[in-house]
Amino acid sequence: MAVKVEYRIGIAAPVDEVYEIIADINNWPQWSPIHKHAEATLKFGGPFHVIEHYEGLGDWEVKGFLSDWSPMSHLHIGVPKRFWEGSLTRYFEMEELSKTGSSFAVGALFGGYFSEREGKLYRPHLRKGFEAMATALKNRVEGTT
Repeated sequence: MAVKVEYRIGIAAPVDEVYEIIADINNWPQWSPIHKHAEATLKFGGPFHVIEHYEGLGDWEVKGFLSDWSPMSHLHIGVPKRFWEGSLTRYFEMEELSKTGSSFAVGALFGGYFSEREGKLYRPHLRKGFEAMATALKNRVEGTT
């Protein structure tokens, strides 16, 4: 059974405004408190490389590829692991709730025995970091920072 770590937040803005900021991955370090480095190409199979910092965990480097993408909906990042380590999918999802409201979720899905153990071990740190990113995005989109 997979381990899911997620933080979801409501944003008082249209989904296209949320997507515009999320799609600009290379600029995440300018506003996201957990991203020290972000570099990606927004295309299927495009490279994705971030260095994130989590309180109590330290720096975490994520090297993967854009495995699924739909404008104004989601970015899913596949993170390659050796076959016995399991799987890791990072995701950033947006949903239109109304013409002036949307939701945003940032998360990680750990699959396979070793990966699930990793997810359970890191869950409190990741969730707190995901909350910080989502809150910073909300403040940026709503113009409250």
